[in-house]
Amino acid sequence: MDSSSPPNPFSSSPSPSAPTSRPDSPVLPASPSEIASPTPSSLANHPRKPSSLISAASGSPPPTHRASFPDPSKEPKRGSSRLVGPQAKEGFCCERDRQIHHGDEISIVDAFKTTDGGKSSYITYLIQLGSSTVRRRYSSFLSLHQALTGLYPVLIIPPIPSKQSLTDYAVKGQSKAKEDATVIARRKRLLEDFLRRLVRHPILGGEHILHRFLEDGVSWSEVVHSPPISLLPKNPLHAPSHNPTFQPSSPDATSPTAETPTTSYIAHHLLPTPSPSHPLRHPDQRFHDSESFTEKFQTHFSGNMEKVNRRVVKRWGERATDLSELGAVWNGFSLAEPGKLGLAIEKVGQAVDQEYLQTAALLQAWERTTTEPLHIYTQFATLIRSRLSFRHQKHVQYELVQEALETQKDKLELLENAEREARRLEDALERGGRGLGTGSVAEDEEQQRQREVERERAERTVSRARGQGFGLFSAVKHSLSGMMDVDPEATRRANIGKTRDNISQLEDSLQASEQDLKYASTTLQADLDRFQRQKVADLRLLAIQLAKVHKEWCRVNLEHWQAAQAAIRDIPPHPNQPPPPALPVPTVTLDEPSAGPSGASGASGASGRSESAGTGMNLGGLRSEIERVEAANKPLPLPEHDRALDEEEGKGKGKEREEDNPLGPL
Repeated sequence: MDSSSPPNPFSSSPSPSAPTSRPDSPVLPASPSEIASPTPSSLANHPRKPSSLISAASGSPPPTHRASFPDPSKEPKRGSSRLVGPQAKEGFCCERDRQIHHGDEISIVDAFKTTDGGKSSYITYLIQLGSSTVRRRYSSFLSLHQALTGLYPVLIIPPIPSKQSLTDYAVKGQSKAKEDATVIARRKRLLEDFLRRLVRHPILGGEHILHRFLEDGVSWSEVVHSPPISLLPKNPLHAPSHNPTFQPSSPDATSPTAETPTTSYIAHHLLPTPSPSHPLRHPDQRFHDSESFTEKFQTHFSGNMEKVNRRVVKRWGERATDLSELGAVWNGFSLAEPGKLGLAIEKVGQAVDQEYLQTAALLQAWERTTTEPLHIYTQFATLIRSRLSFRHQKHVQYELVQEALETQKDKLELLENAEREARRLEDALERGGRGLGTGSVAEDEEQQRQREVERERAERTVSRARGQGFGLFSAVKHSLSGMMDVDPEATRRANIGKTRDNISQLEDSLQASEQDLKYASTTLQADLDRFQRQKVADLRLLAIQLAKVHKEWCRVNLEHWQAAQAAIRDIPPHPNQPPPPALPVPTVTLDEPSAGPSGASGASGASGRSESAGTGMNLGGLRSEIERVEAANKPLPLPEHDRALDEEEGKGKGKEREEDNPLGPL
């Protein structure tokens, strides 16, 4: 892109701090040639001073470039008035605007302790944008956030880290809490994230206040105490949403719209200040759903995810402490064992120590990639709820003004009916009762209207002339006449005039409130859509980084435990343990019988042994071996005559035993 091409944040442009046309009057879209902002050619014709030599008090590029989401170049719809303020942006307001538009990286490169000649010290953060650097302290970041919040009440401003808690001050002391390296490093990362989100924002990146913050040689105190920051209202509900720094201009008799800014200023300051919990008669379903979703989102992040994340991180920290003690025990034990056993024990201790170191690194990376983003999105949820509450209050303002306007119109109608009835009776009495009929009223209706208009004009002229005189005397006289009610007819006409004035002011306030509500709804919805896309991308990156951190932790620990495993395998076996056999031990069997009927079984046993040797002692070989052993243990069979002799011998021996027994047979 050419350097002279203008930036295009959401195809919108910044708005001037003091618009010259009435916000509630329809205007035509301005063409680029009619815009009063400087063009690149005009900037080239007039050489610009170095940015670092221009201060806020010396009239540096004034913060007249303020963009908004609604495209000001588009033709408004029929019957609707176009919001003034945003104009087509031509060129760049300063060098920082050009650098941001061209995508120069912004970062905080250093944070160090500073003492500017005083007794107290503070931490200074060195910001780098491209090749330029600037130093700012935390209070400057805080005032920048507050200024952007006031200038853009319907945009989602990125959060910044909170101040030190009272607990840190009580435990560590004020100086120690400020100089804590962990706190400084965490705040440095969060402030860098804040600046990066600002410069990536399609509207906030083009804000000149941000450019002044990033400009070296500029007194930030002067910027804060000069317009437009010094013009911010105390209550943003009493200012236009598209330009909270709007101020009434001095009246100009030659200008036909001299009273327009003052009228708009009064219309906004007459708006009511509703409560954030005030119910709506006709709520917008889109923002009702957004409020419900944001509440669930905040509850889920702050109540569930952050709570569980803190508990998991705490347990990982306790595990790292135990690993540190365990590694020391293993390393001490390795000194008592010589040889390869001591070396293996030492390797185990080193693996435990390495796991402790990797766990500490995991916790540090976990804080950067998971804990801090979760906390940032918890803060985002709070900011979004405040923006939705602001838009809700604007909607309540519109409904309250609309209701008050309807009430005043009903009151005016009653007063006018009473006035017409009184005049009809008065005219009838003047005519001697002839005008009591309906026909006379119809005939003189047009004449009565003309007389009413003339009387109203005469009364307004007289009241304006009296108003220029003694104000206090006129007020006292009006109060006394109201209490005494000397002339009921005059009192009724005065009430009619006041009611019409109230209706005129309420119509102006209603138009201003309607435009504020329309701008707030359009802008906030667009920024919510942008935030949703950003949230999806950030949570996706969070999950990927968390997975990478765990993967690296596993990889390093696996390498060291594999080294310990190799050292353990190098330990020699125990000396009392026999070496493992190289071949399987052969099976021991009984001897085979040489003759007799068991020869067949012996042969079958031999065949069983050969089969067992061939098949590796399968089931059939085991069964044949068992049968052979049982057959070998049986007694051999005797011939027939030998069996008969054995039986006779057995009987004879039994008789002898009976005879030898002195007691006889039992």
